[in-house]
Amino acid sequence: MNLEQMAYALEVAKTASITTASASLCVTQSTISQAITRLEKELGIKLFERSRNGAYPLEQAKAIFDKFKSVLDTIQMIKEDAEYIGELISGELRLSAIPGGIPAIIKAVASMKNIHADLTFELSEKPSSLIIKDIRDKQADLGLIALYQDDIDEQLQGLRFYPIDEGFMRICVNSSSALAANKSIALQDLKEQTFVLFNDELIDQFILALSSEIGDVNVLFRTNNSEVINAALQQLNAVTVGHEYSFAHHTNFQRNDYFAKELDMPQRLISIGWVLQESKASSTTIRRFLDRFQYVSLSK
Repeated sequence: MNLEQMAYALEVAKTASITTASASLCVTQSTISQAITRLEKELGIKLFERSRNGAYPLEQAKAIFDKFKSVLDTIQMIKEDAEYIGELISGELRLSAIPGGIPAIIKAVASMKNIHADLTFELSEKPSSLIIKDIRDKQADLGLIALYQDDIDEQLQGLRFYPIDEGFMRICVNSSSALAANKSIALQDLKEQTFVLFNDELIDQFILALSSEIGDVNVLFRTNNSEVINAALQQLNAVTVGHEYSFAHHTNFQRNDYFAKELDMPQRLISIGWVLQESKASSTTIRRFLDRFQYVSLSK
């Protein structure tokens, strides 16, 4: 049994697919399949129920997967400790993020706090334009933002940007919506919908483009509070708009209470990533946090 086998097994358990795990880990499907077969043989227990529809982790193997994750987490911590050994990590780290980015950030914050008790955090949720302003004004150290990819050079001139994801705007509906069963949503399906929106320039531009296609969009309200939008989706059967990354870590999506749907209209590509002052790129605290964030995001 080795770390590679554990990593393969955890990725397959997370995606329920050897094909998807193969693409994520950049190894062949055969390599993953053979590694899991050897691992199951060594342990003397089946870890997955395999079929043409996927590879599903067995309930009886849950404790084993938990231990695999614990081992890999420990190894990752050792690697990070070795890289930053002798460097003091303390003080305050001021973080700001677009809606949807907070859950993954909290996981990284909790993980770092367990190791660096003297490190404190300040965390806020804002539109990308305000996050960028805070970074320039030195009111925040690190910001998770979303920008149209072809606007990055102009809007982030003089700043450092680390992209972590890309994609397009999605329409979000709750599970009881008539649109929930659709793989994608046609423009005419949105004419009678009530929208609740986060105050964000990308969302404003998207709604403007949508209005040019279907006429006036019925917007009930705009807010800077993502929990208010969450309540409106649940109670008012409203719909909202956001980048697909914004929905990925939300508990309601993981429980299938909400669904993010593709929209049948041309869109500009959006990039998600971390922005910071060039002068802070060498900060040990920031480098350590970005390492933690990347690791907890990949192992979610």
